[in-house]
Amino acid sequence: MNTSDYYYLGLDLSTQQLKCTVMNDTHAIVLEEAVNFDRDLPEFHTTHGAIQNGDTVTSPTLMWVKAIDLLFDRIKNSPVAGKIRGISGAGQQHGSVYWSKTGIEKLSQLDPKKTLEEQLSDAFEISQSPIWQDASTTRECRSLEALVGGAQALADLTGSKAYERFTGNQIAKIYNDREDAYDKTQNISLVSSFIATVLLGELAPVDSPEGSGTNLMNIETHRWEDKLLDHCGGVSLREKLELEPVEGGSALGKISPYYVERFGLHPDCAIMPFTGDNSATLVSMNLQEGDCVVSLGTSDTVLVYLKQGAAKATTESHLMAHPTDPTGFMGMLCYKNGSLTRQHIRDTYASSNWDEFNRLLQIDTQGKTGFYYDMQEIIPFAKGIYRFEKGQQVQEFDNPSANVRAIVDSQFLSMRIRLQRMTTVESKRILATGGAAANTALLQVLSNVMGLPVYKQKGMNSASLGGALLAKYGVVDHGPNEFKEMMGHREAEEPELVCKPDLEVTKQYAARVDEYVKLEKLVVDQQ
Repeated sequence: MNTSDYYYLGLDLSTQQLKCTVMNDTHAIVLEEAVNFDRDLPEFHTTHGAIQNGDTVTSPTLMWVKAIDLLFDRIKNSPVAGKIRGISGAGQQHGSVYWSKTGIEKLSQLDPKKTLEEQLSDAFEISQSPIWQDASTTRECRSLEALVGGAQALADLTGSKAYERFTGNQIAKIYNDREDAYDKTQNISLVSSFIATVLLGELAPVDSPEGSGTNLMNIETHRWEDKLLDHCGGVSLREKLELEPVEGGSALGKISPYYVERFGLHPDCAIMPFTGDNSATLVSMNLQEGDCVVSLGTSDTVLVYLKQGAAKATTESHLMAHPTDPTGFMGMLCYKNGSLTRQHIRDTYASSNWDEFNRLLQIDTQGKTGFYYDMQEIIPFAKGIYRFEKGQQVQEFDNPSANVRAIVDSQFLSMRIRLQRMTTVESKRILATGGAAANTALLQVLSNVMGLPVYKQKGMNSASLGGALLAKYGVVDHGPNEFKEMMGHREAEEPELVCKPDLEVTKQYAARVDEYVKLEKLVVDQQ
């Protein structure tokens, strides 16, 4: 078969759904499917894909397994199933999976007549996987920072200070509080390497960008740091992780025969390392220096491509390994209170109607500033709703509908301030992605706050498209740093200009920065 007949599958196991994108050799998308956890798998009783109990937030690991069953059943019925030659993808960052002593063994003995769910029902020592929304590990975070000499010292070593959602701190909580379950755990995967493991039929390593989201990997060497491993999980943690992180662009092996026999995939289909959802989004955008991705979804994230020398580790941002440039970095800001919090404000103040929300978005807040943290926020570390009028804290605005503009202003001002602290490279344009990027009124405020034009790429499933591109990168012959050349052969459309900033409005936002920083500090001081 000529490589022009090859297809590449990208998967994205996000918080709320398992999505897939299949593209051809010229990068045209030929198939997109999704399994929504709440709608398609109601028996797992999740809300927005998760189960929340105070600050503890998990997802049923078996739900993800069943979603793989359902998604591949749909792919099986497509004409491209047998032509897929590479699979990669993404998982929601930081989440972790705890394999039982027989779990990995079961993967090598799968019966194609039975579902994955049937055969892996007892493959996990811990049935609920901690996910990125969890905020229950503050004790473990402070302990890890103290080990190395403080938050900045840990950021210098691993790329980030200790965050509650980071995998090392989640592992440490289980190690401290659930000793029996931890001892019985044979292997630990991240969500991304879990999917690769299920497809490969044997334990798959994490890639280096995913290692960056654990507080366990040295950001310079891309290797696990022993003193961090020992602190978070004892001497056995290295054995449970088993494999060192790997770089993208090299095959891990062929797909398990189970998928060939049950779903009609090609036996030569290669499995590549899976990455995190944010780094996969960066791949799909083919970022250059000066590009800034703003992903507006369940969480809001800001991503920038940073070359050596332009990157600074700070205690409010993340410096992560780059998925296709081993010497480069991905700078990231992550906010928990994204689309769901905006939706809550829409429901409360705009009659549950996005058109009304967008109308109210046009009205200036006139000295009103709000901070909206329904969930424990990451940047800054705060929870609750706080409103200020002309610098004074109030219970509610005199015009409650001002909450609509206030939440959007507040979210985007925070991005502007932190981005400037993270890098000396000046941004030239914003590439918007995520579900909320469909709202042009929202993007216009983003453009005005940042003072930059906003572009949008065709196709909204950017993480799964990034996975498909990584799949191709692993299949084609390439030298180091040749991803850019591969992307030059694509048919995909260039991003579309959606809006330009009103520079007079941008000046008004710039004048608000100092006041915003002062009020945010008041909020943090109230925690």
